[in-house]
Amino acid sequence: MQIFTLIPANLIPANLKPVVSLEGFILWLRWTVFTWLAFLISLLFVKIGEEGDIWVVESLLGGGLIGLAQWQVLRPYLPGAHRWIVASALGWGALTLFHIGTVGWIVPGTANLWLRGLLGILYGGYAGLALGASQWLAIRQQVAQAWRWIPLSSGIWAVAIALGWLIGGGLRATSHLFVSEVIGLGVAWGAIAALSGLGIVGLLQSPDKPDRFTHEA
Repeated sequence: MQIFTLIPANLIPANLKPVVSLEGFILWLRWTVFTWLAFLISLLFVKIGEEGDIWVVESLLGGGLIGLAQWQVLRPYLPGAHRWIVASALGWGALTLFHIGTVGWIVPGTANLWLRGLLGILYGGYAGLALGASQWLAIRQQVAQAWRWIPLSSGIWAVAIALGWLIGGGLRATSHLFVSEVIGLGVAWGAIAALSGLGIVGLLQSPDKPDRFTHEA
């Protein structure tokens, strides 16, 4: 008796590999681990600082590294998944170029926790929206209702960055050490990795047709 049920084959786009329940969990786990580790490794190239401290080149390197890690997870399921790397790098680079800041690696200058939480929601939501839109362009031709990734990404980043900045600010107020901010961002990275992994699994399991506003590759 088969334990895990596949989505009916006639409901899945022909160019997507089906995702079963067990495989969906493994996909989520790999995405979460790979994404979080990539954020950690990115510290070799990107320094954590306050807004305006990070250069565009650092953003491109950090974003490209995150995209590369996530591509390793996506490539068995999506043809042309390499576009995800480019989209991620350019999305982060654009955020820095337009003076929004590389939100995944910056912290606010204020110690006020209420303001930190509000800024985290605003900055995180905006960054997630920009990254989600950039990444949507990379998957819209293969993934059903790929537009959902844009609001999902925005909401995930808003919650995660606000949480990370609050934790980092609270710890820093107690210890007076900047490393507290790194711990806070580490929590934010974990939240982004885990929550975005759930979103990716949901998108790949969608039984609907690809976005009707796209053209075949």
